[in-house]
Amino acid sequence: MVEYIFVLAAFIAVTGILIVFKINVEKIKENPETIQIAQRNLFIGSAISETIPIILIVYGFATVETVENISVPFMLVILILAFSLFFIFLQSKVDVDENNRGPVQQFSRISMALVSAIPIIAIVFFFTFSS
Repeated sequence: MVEYIFVLAAFIAVTGILIVFKINVEKIKENPETIQIAQRNLFIGSAISETIPIILIVYGFATVETVENISVPFMLVILILAFSLFFIFLQSKVDVDENNRGPVQQFSRISMALVSAIPIIAIVFFFTFSS
């Protein structure tokens, strides 16, 4: 049952980062000069939204046991990761002026890296502790 703790951690982290990303990417689309402020807000929001998932991951590793069937939690984490990357990709392509495309894409690439961290940790857990 410990494998679902990692699914919950991935879901909480991705949801928080996507909310912060959406708010800030809209600001960049309106005014690309605010990219430094938006990046700062993204990093701070990412750190805040990953505190609970990090605690859940530490708890999951502390109560580690061999996982018999990882197919359902593994697929859930893959779906969460795929949805988040697809959402960021779409936000970087929709309603973006040609002049603002560079800052929006730069911000989107940073967000993709941040949003992938906790799901990748969950995937590594599944491969490490599966029987």
